[in-house]
Amino acid sequence: MTLRLDQLERHYGGLYALKPLTLTIADGARHAIIGPNGAGKTTLLQLIAGSLRPTNGRLLLDGTDITGLSVPRRVAAGIGRTHQHPAIYPKLTVAEHLAVAIPRHSAPAEHARVILEMVGLDQHTATLAGNLSYGQQRLLELAIAVVARPRLLLLDEPSAGLSDHDLRRLRSVVFALSTDVTVLLVDHNLDLVRDVADHVTVLHHGQHVTTGTIDEVRADSTVRQAYLGRTPVATGRARPDTAPTLMTAHVPHLGHGMAAPVLTDVDLTVTVGHGQVVIGPNGAGKTTLLHALAGLHPAPGARRTVDGKPYAVRHPADVLRAGIALVPQGRRLWTRLTVAEHLAVARAYSPTRGAPTNILDAMPELAARLRHRADRLSGGEQQMLSLARALLGNPRLLLLDEPGEGLAPIVVGRLGHLLADRVDNGLAALIAEPHLLLGPLVADTVRTITSRTLAATRPIDHPTHTTSAALFAEPSTGTTT
Repeated sequence: MTLRLDQLERHYGGLYALKPLTLTIADGARHAIIGPNGAGKTTLLQLIAGSLRPTNGRLLLDGTDITGLSVPRRVAAGIGRTHQHPAIYPKLTVAEHLAVAIPRHSAPAEHARVILEMVGLDQHTATLAGNLSYGQQRLLELAIAVVARPRLLLLDEPSAGLSDHDLRRLRSVVFALSTDVTVLLVDHNLDLVRDVADHVTVLHHGQHVTTGTIDEVRADSTVRQAYLGRTPVATGRARPDTAPTLMTAHVPHLGHGMAAPVLTDVDLTVTVGHGQVVIGPNGAGKTTLLHALAGLHPAPGARRTVDGKPYAVRHPADVLRAGIALVPQGRRLWTRLTVAEHLAVARAYSPTRGAPTNILDAMPELAARLRHRADRLSGGEQQMLSLARALLGNPRLLLLDEPGEGLAPIVVGRLGHLLADRVDNGLAALIAEPHLLLGPLVADTVRTITSRTLAATRPIDHPTHTTSAALFAEPSTGTTT
């Protein structure tokens, strides 16, 4: 299926989310769209899928103008998609999701079984989607899109929130697609882009920068500067070996209702001016652990202390008074409040004065959007807002649930510097990630979740760059800019 964009654009008043773009994506292509946060990537996918209408321009599918078609008619024409955040129904089972998605004329049982096995959900057919981990929900949405046998598949940051193991599943699904299926991929995982895409289009501030093969794009200095920048990255600083203990937690088991516990015998100590990162596969219990430490998830028999005193949460204000802030997975923003209003609320409810003032210096993309509502921000900008909101509360302990999700490498580097500076000045940080991304830029130690157990603390081997970013690696030196 050949897709032709003819001077396609979208703007909101004087703000251009996507400037006029003319582009042809060939039948059967594996085409990636990359660029910094706020570049217009998701806007482009929304215009193609029909959930957003263009201000001007046309969309042609195999030569047929589909600009005026509704979303259902585009689906019927063969367009499938995934979203930045999983669009699933929590009260439907995995099997029910696929049953709804499979075209009536196909053989559903065998087709669905193969797809579920590929994404690793074949043992979860009777599981409610709301009980899956975030990464499993992303894989479920991928299965829903693929099982409908699309001719044009739009993937919006499919790797976000996936562990290395699940990333391999994602790759295998894309590689297994028929050669007559056209794939349009948006992702910040440049290793995935390198492995999957044959052509890459780069957007920046809503404008087309270049389109070409992997080699052509990686050699473009403008692309390197726009996407990776030249900001040096935190590489781990010498912090004192001994520091006051801020929080301790002893939890016999953590789980969900009558189900088997996700974690057992948790023993954790958080010290002032130090960072820890917890890594583990999707469903390992990382989010549950952070919520339990904040007192937001039931933890029978748990013993938690802050400053040596028992810590319990009877009201959300207790969390603030204890100096704890959570940057949740999924951001949880008020969609109709502006960026400025979010930050004003954070300042107003801060239990302390003297909140840091230079937060937006590391987030110029967000600083330029102060008057914009949260639902008008890109996914990466929403992630920045969630972090800025937490930091403005001037916390003593910052719990971060996959904070690098949806962020371009240049932003990961800047936020790494910002958080490392806060930790150097006394902030305690605990970061949960499926694989090491932002954590090594901030934390001193790492713990791994395996077999429902939190492994012992070990030092982090600090990287010298924000991401492996193999797409932009210098062959001669093995370094990145």
